[in-house]
Amino acid sequence: MNKLRFSNLWLTIGCLLVILVIGATLMRSIPYVPYFRGVDKLGHFAAYVAITFWFGLICGRNRVRWTIAMGFIVMGMCLECVQRMSSYRTFEYADMGANAAGVLCALLLVQTRLSRGLAVVERSLLRLTQ
Repeated sequence: MNKLRFSNLWLTIGCLLVILVIGATLMRSIPYVPYFRGVDKLGHFAAYVAITFWFGLICGRNRVRWTIAMGFIVMGMCLECVQRMSSYRTFEYADMGANAAGVLCALLLVQTRLSRGLAVVERSLLRLTQ
């Protein structure tokens, strides 16, 4: 893990994000979104970029990041299988692809300067409290 002072807070937020993704994936009715072809794939992509990037910020080592990334890819595959078992959602390989693409994109993003984001936020918060 990165040396973050508020790591418990960041982990809690990350867990809430994962719960949100799981809930959105399995909810019975999807909130109204103006439909155009592939809009749901964009949602899958964005959700998996968000959760993978978030945990990538918290866990600084690449080996840990890759383990987390593989976990999210497997999670996306499992959730698609659960959708297949439901009577109200559909199974799509394209959704799995969008999830995996989001994970891989996040892995690239955490290799940039953005990986220092939480440390910058923490320094700002600490300055505000002094």
